[in-house]
Amino acid sequence: MAILTFGFYWLNTAVWWGVMWLFMQKRKHSTSSSIRAIEGVFSGVALALALAYLMLALHRSALLGVIPSALAHISDIPVVPFVIHLLLLAAGGAALLVLNYRFDHLDREVATVSLHSRYRYMIMADKRAILVFSTDGSLQEINPRGCEWMRDSEHQLIGRPVLQVLERLEPEDAHEMFEQIIKGQVVELKRDDRILGDFEWTELLDEDGHPAGQMLCFSDVTENKKFQREIIQSEKLAVVGQLAAATAHEIRNPLTSIKGFLQLFEHKFKGDQGDTEIREYTRIMVEEVDRMEKIIRDFLLMTKPSDVTRERADVNGVIERLLVLVQNQATLRNINVVTDLGELTPVLMHKEAIQQVLLNLMQNAFEAMNIGGTLTIHTEEDEKYVSSTIQDTGVGMTEEEVANLGSPFYSTKTEGTGLGLTVSSKIIHEHGGILDIRSEKGVGTTITVKLPK
Repeated sequence: MAILTFGFYWLNTAVWWGVMWLFMQKRKHSTSSSIRAIEGVFSGVALALALAYLMLALHRSALLGVIPSALAHISDIPVVPFVIHLLLLAAGGAALLVLNYRFDHLDREVATVSLHSRYRYMIMADKRAILVFSTDGSLQEINPRGCEWMRDSEHQLIGRPVLQVLERLEPEDAHEMFEQIIKGQVVELKRDDRILGDFEWTELLDEDGHPAGQMLCFSDVTENKKFQREIIQSEKLAVVGQLAAATAHEIRNPLTSIKGFLQLFEHKFKGDQGDTEIREYTRIMVEEVDRMEKIIRDFLLMTKPSDVTRERADVNGVIERLLVLVQNQATLRNINVVTDLGELTPVLMHKEAIQQVLLNLMQNAFEAMNIGGTLTIHTEEDEKYVSSTIQDTGVGMTEEEVANLGSPFYSTKTEGTGLGLTVSSKIIHEHGGILDIRSEKGVGTTITVKLPK
């Protein structure tokens, strides 16, 4: 019985020592001062009980001869009924179990909070718009990019049904748009000068596989679309270049012969009043041959190597020289030419090629206005580019027409070949520049040529 009591005292000592240690550890994780005070009191009580049982254990050890009997007097404490020791042991064991459970729960809470913080950081920093909906379809969370495209604050959007949220993007038919998104169809929306796309609707599941909500993501795909158009344009230019290289020289030779004989016929019948009709037909054929030769020249220009010698030149000087050339044409068409030339840094360029580009754009502007209007030429520079802007007040173009510009043989003009802008685009691309075209039907067109400094 004495040995059993000896082991019982040491067991109580270990249990309450463990309870004290767990209270102290929990106290470190508590944020409330009142809770920390209560946990400090409980850890003190546990420490007192652990020390009391340690003294009882030492006393019992001295009596059994485990330790020197001289230590027995320092651990001589009043004897209490055994049932009280038993109840204290049970209470200590229960405290150990509860505290262990609380620590496990606390670890999971900390892990959950940490995961939620990382999740919040990720969606807030994401360049896409991210909207999280609950299982009943109401908006629970939205990141700053989503608020930007919805043009509203998070406070105003949270709690709204999904269709009301989508109405901020597509007021006319949000339901049809939602159906397309759910089915995974390609949806693209125009917002000002930007394009929204890559819409994704994802069902969210919890760790048990049960529905936890839905997530809608979309992004600004303007640059991707622009890049795709540039790739398609490059492929078109490559095909046209191959075609030009294979056929241009062969076609040019017979055209020269045909033109020579037509001019001979025109000269032969020049003095004969009875052959006026023949002379008129001959003149028309010569003009058509000239037009065909222009197409050939454009083809050949596209096949010329781009590694020409470049020099630093002032874009304003190129424009001023062109204004002298086109002034008569502007006067005949009753077009007012307005210039606003800023101070520019000379840029490295193939001067003749850039002159051809700007001249082509001016001629296009004249033809778009025909009789009457204003041609505005503006130059400026920023940190990266020297920009030349040519703006007309002509008939303008639709978005579809602007998107197709630069494609070989596509032209908004009745007798246009479409090669002029194709060649211009190629020249600017080879200079590492940007050709930006903006137009509105019935208002006019603005084309900006940006050359790197």
